[in-house]
Amino acid sequence: MDIKTISTAMGKLFTPSRKKNISYFLMFLMLIQLDSCQYFMVKNVGTKRLPALNRIGDFYKVFILHNGDQVYDLTHISVDEFKVSGQLEQISYKVHYNKDRKLRIKTGEKEILHEVHIYLKSDNRDLPLGSVDIPIQSIEKISVINEDVGREILTVVGSVVGVFVLIGVIALLTKSSCPFVYTHDGQSFVFEGEIFGGAIGANLQREDYLPLPSIKAHDGVYSLRISNELKERQYTDLAQLIAVEHPKGTKVLMDKNGQVRLLGNEVMPLKANSFNGTDIKASLERKDNDAYLFNDEDFSQNGIYLTFKKPAGLTGGNLVLKAQNTLWGDYLMGTFFSKFGSRFDPWMEKQFKLPTSERLQEQRRADIPLTIYLKQDGQWKPVEYLNPVGPLAYRELVVPIDFSTVDAENIELKLETGFMFWQIDYAALDYTPGAKLTINRLNPLQALGTGNQNWTQALKGIDGNYMAQETSNQVTEIVYPADPAPKGMVQSLFLHTSGYYELIREFQGAPQILELNKFRVPGYFSEYSRAEYLKFLGKEEMITGL
Repeated sequence: MDIKTISTAMGKLFTPSRKKNISYFLMFLMLIQLDSCQYFMVKNVGTKRLPALNRIGDFYKVFILHNGDQVYDLTHISVDEFKVSGQLEQISYKVHYNKDRKLRIKTGEKEILHEVHIYLKSDNRDLPLGSVDIPIQSIEKISVINEDVGREILTVVGSVVGVFVLIGVIALLTKSSCPFVYTHDGQSFVFEGEIFGGAIGANLQREDYLPLPSIKAHDGVYSLRISNELKERQYTDLAQLIAVEHPKGTKVLMDKNGQVRLLGNEVMPLKANSFNGTDIKASLERKDNDAYLFNDEDFSQNGIYLTFKKPAGLTGGNLVLKAQNTLWGDYLMGTFFSKFGSRFDPWMEKQFKLPTSERLQEQRRADIPLTIYLKQDGQWKPVEYLNPVGPLAYRELVVPIDFSTVDAENIELKLETGFMFWQIDYAALDYTPGAKLTINRLNPLQALGTGNQNWTQALKGIDGNYMAQETSNQVTEIVYPADPAPKGMVQSLFLHTSGYYELIREFQGAPQILELNKFRVPGYFSEYSRAEYLKFLGKEEMITGL
């Protein structure tokens, strides 16, 4: 493969039709919190800019090469624009994953998460053992395994397999995952989501209501785990299970304020457009991970306009979203924190002493929440500010919308946030009337943490008695009583928590005062996000005002 061929391939990769794929790659490649998640920031594919790739042999992960029916162990790996080099050896260990596998990860089978599978094209020649150079153009696909379901999370096939994909694989493998909550699905614990995201400090402590769609009773109890897997100190004041009984054929979600919303008549928008006028209706009609990324390059603040038919005789409904934060946003927050250098801890201590209202206002000035607006009398009026939910799992969210004052044929909503801070996979408006539902609040029967620490009493109420998980790799397993739903009803469960966390960082050097002063300007964080994105795409000419 010559330089001209590579240039042509890269040109095709950056066409508008591939814009969304590039954004996903960027989120895999570049965004993670500094010192918590070890991603590699790569802006150039020259060999001198790939030291991280050439260290992949130092990692504890296992690379398995598939050439037809032959399976090999690939070690001492290095990568450049043209090839993957390494030592090819016979497999001397058990391979846990295969493409036909459908089972979840079992106890004692965590090695599957260390496996990376590289598949060569079917017309590739036989490979000798020993030192090998594998042209990138010979690679058909690369697969990485997801912990929650034991399946592929990154599978790339065909012409886009190249150094970008390889870097993306390394990014995924070296990431320190940031999950908080795992639930028992009747067979094993699976990742469910994160709680009280963005609550950095006691003055931002808040309640959260995490849906638990995977949880199932086993041996008469519900079980879940809350873990600290980051460089953080985590303080949980409450961990209560909420069981809601509702009629079959309906579902329920809990809004930001803990109110249960009955859903059963979700209506798609008549129109859905991004700020630049792009029709994104098809992306929001199905829960299929084909998400809108809030990455219109012409705007720092990004958003969506949604138009729904206003039903006669109704004065309200519920906006239903499937959304999550992005790894890109995590990365940018990490780069912002790093600019404080050795003054990070003193600065954070000052933040902890501010009034809660002031810190929340700063988050809004930085465009971090997902803000929902309703158009009334030709003006956009804010309805709700949605808190961060984390970048590792989608969450279904519900926002009550009162449109009794809307004197128009249609309901118009606007969803706005900073550049690539959120991604949305689904949006609908539900008009199901409210109903009296049975809601059971279940306190822990037992909560045992690392070191046999008993946190049962600490998690029963919001009383300042915290479960303190102050170092990484601390896990608490919590069990709750399980009662089946009455005949004709179904049961949905939510984890009601309250808490906060503190970051542990070890930045060095003097603070970058001039850079930090720029972030005092409202909206600058979003402008910074857009500028960094455009730099990666080689579109510096579009950057203005920074």
